[in-house]
Amino acid sequence: MSVTVHTKRPPIVDCDVHPLVKGVESLFPYVSSSWRRHFETRGARMYARARDRYNHPNRTYRMDAVPDSGGPAGSDRDFTLEKHIAPYGIASALLLPQEPYGVTTWSDPMAAGAFCAGANDYFLDTWVNYDPRFTLAISVSPHDPHLAAEEIRRRGAEPGVVGVQLLLTEHMMGSRWFDPIYEAACDLTLPIVLHQSGNEGCYATSQGPAGGVPRSYGERHVVLTQVGAANVVDMIVNGAFERFPTLRVVMVEWGFSWLSSLVPRMDYLWDCDPGAAPLVLKRPSEYVAEHFTFTTQPLDEPDTRDELQSLFSIPNIDKMLLFSSDYPHYDTDDPDFVIKRIPEAMRSRVSFENAVDVFGDKILRSTH
Repeated sequence: MSVTVHTKRPPIVDCDVHPLVKGVESLFPYVSSSWRRHFETRGARMYARARDRYNHPNRTYRMDAVPDSGGPAGSDRDFTLEKHIAPYGIASALLLPQEPYGVTTWSDPMAAGAFCAGANDYFLDTWVNYDPRFTLAISVSPHDPHLAAEEIRRRGAEPGVVGVQLLLTEHMMGSRWFDPIYEAACDLTLPIVLHQSGNEGCYATSQGPAGGVPRSYGERHVVLTQVGAANVVDMIVNGAFERFPTLRVVMVEWGFSWLSSLVPRMDYLWDCDPGAAPLVLKRPSEYVAEHFTFTTQPLDEPDTRDELQSLFSIPNIDKMLLFSSDYPHYDTDDPDFVIKRIPEAMRSRVSFENAVDVFGDKILRSTH
């Protein structure tokens, strides 16, 4: 299929596009016969959604993203190409499948691993191999890190695979629990992609924001960024980047404005008492700049232009920020709208250069 070139601005790498399957039976050809019987007879919960605890005030998806062919929003690759990829001249769309998010609530590590593997095979076969503008972060279950590492080594070198979508439960990201996963990701030069799964703050085995369980969807939506911030700190303080100095982490849909207070506070406390964090061998801000990137969606919308521009004055943010739309969710960000709000000097970096830096040239398959 031909690539539409948008001439008004730099090409775009969209680091958060969610493809879906029309039904769990679509995955059956990609699992063994025994696992197929297992999922057919016992079912497979494919999503861990906040509305399991909190009622969403409307819908989780855009109505104009529902394909004419039927099925849920995001389940038709041609519709996604026609309505989202081509109109904005998106050169690469990083696929972050949502079906595996549901395994965060499962109690069977083998079933969770088999389901993630089947989903990876499905999206590689039916989306990534269909159009070079699609790339994939393969999903791995957090329940068994050794099984997850096997999955990374099984499919991580495939054309179109550019990252590892790590799902979270109760283990913080700095825990040595994840070391087999980080080792495999580093061996294959794949960044870890962390996207909220919908389980945060909802289940006993999930991480939650400070203060306990939120009372409503709105409260949870406001404080959810705390989970992302806490994991950034946890990885640094617990020495994850000293154990794995080439590890890169892409924080998707956690916001980034909180870096303006979090990073200076980490530096100040470390400067005052570095011995309190013996695994931290340099200023925390250096780890953030070297190992983390953050996506634009959801971009804060302050009241004034000056307040908006202050978001982009965070040190090194010009090299750490990636564009993301969150298509096809209800709060999808229009690329033209968002990029115009970014300082002009940063636009090419946010649009695609930073993505190439963290994912490598393989993120731009359609231009090769």
